[in-house]
Amino acid sequence: MDLPMMTVSGIRGVVGKTIDELFISRIAYVQTKLSGGGKIVIGRDTRPSGESFAAAVCRGVRAAGGQPVDLGIAPTPTTCVAVKELGASSGVILTASHNPGQYNGYKMVHKNGRLYNGTECDTVYKEFFAGNYPADDTVLSFADDADQKIDGAAIHINRILAQVDVDLIKKSNISIAIDSINGAAAAVFPQLLDNLGVTWYGVHNKLDGDFVHNPEPRPEHLGDLANLLKSTQGLWGGFVFDPDADRLATMGEHGEEISEEMTLVFALSNLLKRLKSPIAVNLSTSMLIDDVARKFSTTVFRSKIGEANVVNEMLERSCLVGGEGNGGVIFPEISTCRDGLAGLAIILELMAKEQKTLSVLASQWPVYSIVKDKISCDGKDPSLIIMNLKQKFASENTNTLDGLKIIRDYGWVHLRASNTEPIIRCYSEAKSMVEARALADMVLKGIQ
Repeated sequence: MDLPMMTVSGIRGVVGKTIDELFISRIAYVQTKLSGGGKIVIGRDTRPSGESFAAAVCRGVRAAGGQPVDLGIAPTPTTCVAVKELGASSGVILTASHNPGQYNGYKMVHKNGRLYNGTECDTVYKEFFAGNYPADDTVLSFADDADQKIDGAAIHINRILAQVDVDLIKKSNISIAIDSINGAAAAVFPQLLDNLGVTWYGVHNKLDGDFVHNPEPRPEHLGDLANLLKSTQGLWGGFVFDPDADRLATMGEHGEEISEEMTLVFALSNLLKRLKSPIAVNLSTSMLIDDVARKFSTTVFRSKIGEANVVNEMLERSCLVGGEGNGGVIFPEISTCRDGLAGLAIILELMAKEQKTLSVLASQWPVYSIVKDKISCDGKDPSLIIMNLKQKFASENTNTLDGLKIIRDYGWVHLRASNTEPIIRCYSEAKSMVEARALADMVLKGIQ
């Protein structure tokens, strides 16, 4: 069997083709050994392969002398919070995040409640490639059930409620629409909204893993949510999660498109009113973050792509807030990871404070045009392609921390190898769509 992609963003593969139960047991064994045994917390999204993969994790954990603790279906941030709160040695999240349903994956959680960083991931991968795990029949002889089953939702919700003005949100009588793409968010958000006194209407909120539209939470994939907003009176806006609920996107109350980049802007414009802090984001996050920083007289630090890299930057720069432009809000007072559920509560608090709907809140910020393209690089080395482009555009103002970012006074274009798929991602942003498209085409033409 071919191996899955193994990067700083965790492990992702096609079920039965590049990732299966034996692979999962081996990695779980290695991770448990390296983290010293003890409690290992397991959460999963709603993919059909999740249950058998969770059983495989239990076998690997037991073989390494650990005690598996099962959260069942649980969002990525819920699992991260539970690892820290339960005093576990580490945690495992079975998810392929925004990848389509035929994929599954494996993310590792540090005992501090953050995802493993690049160095920690590499240590696990190195042990795995060295074959430091038992024979298959030995692993298969261990029980595949957990020592304990725990409701992670309650733990996560309590942390969120402690950080927002619950009474203010309740008094505002907010009604919203939600699409969780039949993913893990639906295991937590109904109870969270109940605690906040928020009425909700929904599409695709079963826990059955039927990803009825492209799992990337972008406006072009959200027709059903837009229709619900258009046909329901009195809503304040719409919210959409990706399958493991670490990302959150928003939509206007009449189904208007709102860029996923606005999620972090909304959250920061609430949090920075009460916190004095620099902001950490990744290199592909919108220029809107610079507008936020100007408004609140603070500084922006940019990291390589990958949530773990943003968290590292936050720790190094003493940032109390951060995130990614793909709808990822990181607020360590709740969770040291991208947290769509925390993002939801923080934005609801902003709506309650301002008494404004999402489209009105969005209209207070500039609108930039963003192009998000990708190029398949099956059989080609993406690093060589990017190296050639670095030479080609050597005279430009560039940042080469992660791939190649060309920065001009009116916008930027960023080209880099994906951490999760065999593709090169090309993101560009400018004050107009014509300029953004021209920047993207400039580097794409350079590749061809």
